[in-house]
Amino acid sequence: MKTLDVPHAAVSITTQDGTVLSARLYGARGAPVLLASALAIPQRYYEPFARWLAARGMMVLTFDLRGMHASRDATGPRSVRRVQADFLCWARQDFSACVRYLQEVSGRAQISMVGHSLGAQHLLWADEPTRRAIARCVAVASGTGYWRDWAAPSRRFAPLLFFGLIPLLTPLWGYYPGGALRLVGDLPAGVARQWARWCRHPDFAIGVEGPALQVHCRALTVPISAYAFSDDEAITEHCVRQQLALTPHAPQRLTVLSPERYGVPRIGHIGALGRHAPEALRAELSAELMPCTDRPAL
Repeated sequence: MKTLDVPHAAVSITTQDGTVLSARLYGARGAPVLLASALAIPQRYYEPFARWLAARGMMVLTFDLRGMHASRDATGPRSVRRVQADFLCWARQDFSACVRYLQEVSGRAQISMVGHSLGAQHLLWADEPTRRAIARCVAVASGTGYWRDWAAPSRRFAPLLFFGLIPLLTPLWGYYPGGALRLVGDLPAGVARQWARWCRHPDFAIGVEGPALQVHCRALTVPISAYAFSDDEAITEHCVRQQLALTPHAPQRLTVLSPERYGVPRIGHIGALGRHAPEALRAELSAELMPCTDRPAL
């Protein structure tokens, strides 16, 4: 089957609090895989990889979080100023709704996930029923975000972003206008403020949200296959290791890759799942997706 020939459809997913999310489903059958985006990266960016997985017998769901990209216009007000959201809401409402939807349409009790950067963190913050539905997480370029731990290219502008632009512009605009600045992208006010607070703290989310979130993370037992990239301009290997340390009871493995391994000039923070990702890298990531159980969905 050619990659472009896989069945696909636009779908709407309603969260428990009534928010409608825009999503796309690739493939009509097969092992279910949820593909969760990095911060401010639209689901359409992952379409080539989603089609690639679907052409190899998987059912793949992509989605945009509330206030972001296609979900901003799915229903209700178009303006990001009126979106009420933060990272915990995204994980416990939006991510959880997408997990349940994929369980239902696939008829499987468990699904696998590929989380890109922020996308893998949804698993850490999500509620326990949602986490029990995940058979395995492939975490791509995902790590804690304390700005001093970032790679040099991003670390240079991080103080401007977290100590200047977000605190100053978010109250004025009612959201963080990253699209106009060409710096990250537009973010709902709650997300932007929380992101800045987390990234200013040496212990990231745990240092801001407190011991209860740390206990919640330590309870995670979902197997995690983490991938870091030597040329990532933001998330360093140290950041990835710091995130894995939050979940000591989750079976985990870290693989550090370089673009030279695949004969390409660059992979960086977002290239592993993009249109031009090396075929061999796609194959390596997809091999980590645990076949899901055939038990009916709970």
